[in-house]
Amino acid sequence: MKDANRHEPHGFCMVRAMINIGLMVPFNGRPQRTMADVRAVAVHAESAGFNSVWFPEHVVFFQEYESKYPYTADGDPGFGKRQGVYDPLFAATVAACATERLRVGTAVLILPQRNPVVLAQEVVAVDHASDGRLDLGIGIGWSSEEFSALDVPWPQRGKRTDEYLDVLKALWSDELVTFHGDYVNFDAVIAEPKPVQSPVPIWVGGGDAAMKRAAQRGTGWYGWSLLPEEIAPAMHTLDEACEREGRDPATMGRKIGLPFGGNSSDFARYLDAATQAGVSEVVIAVGVNAPQVHARIDELMRPATV
Repeated sequence: MKDANRHEPHGFCMVRAMINIGLMVPFNGRPQRTMADVRAVAVHAESAGFNSVWFPEHVVFFQEYESKYPYTADGDPGFGKRQGVYDPLFAATVAACATERLRVGTAVLILPQRNPVVLAQEVVAVDHASDGRLDLGIGIGWSSEEFSALDVPWPQRGKRTDEYLDVLKALWSDELVTFHGDYVNFDAVIAEPKPVQSPVPIWVGGGDAAMKRAAQRGTGWYGWSLLPEEIAPAMHTLDEACEREGRDPATMGRKIGLPFGGNSSDFARYLDAATQAGVSEVVIAVGVNAPQVHARIDELMRPATV
């Protein structure tokens, strides 16, 4: 007799009904990775049942890094010699205008590199263009080389991010905005129009510090590249961060981004682990040309026996 408390893996279709699935692709303007491909992939993802598409951000790349990438054992990001990506807000707008239901997001926009007053209006424009389907994923960045190229201070970028989040929220909600902080100062600003969404969902990407930031200022936390056995402990750590900040953990959204090369059965098992841990969405990162992305969409959404 089976133990009634023992969890058995669900079939793929059942798992899909219990958790949202997103797609993240780094389009860069090369053949089969153009804005036309953004539109086509977004339409295909929507028709296949995906909940969202997400776009990464790096303004510039480098052939060599002294900075350590936080998601590989050796600190090497593994970028190609001539890497690039579209601005995520532009790509998100193109995807939104080609679809009707699909949510569009940034995964993740490097917030301390941006002027928050300008960014507030850019986000509103995408929010309006998408009829309120934008998710703003943000992070503090990991490449000091990129900050240097943009002439943006690398130290205290976490504090800068916190203040910028406060600026964005004030500009999106208040009719007449005055703000005086360590990095941003202005008086009696009128910022119109306001977003369709109230509030615009903000997903904070990163590790423990990001969990604290998400608990303080975010809609939810956006984790990255967790193994199946790491998901539940990460959710427990996130719950603890919420409790320390006086926030009900039940109000915290939970998404995981995942570079994934497995088959649909492996994917179903991963979704099952994420579902059991309370994750609301798994976003699959696919770093290939558009025809391969289309094939990957069909493969991942094909029913599988687990």
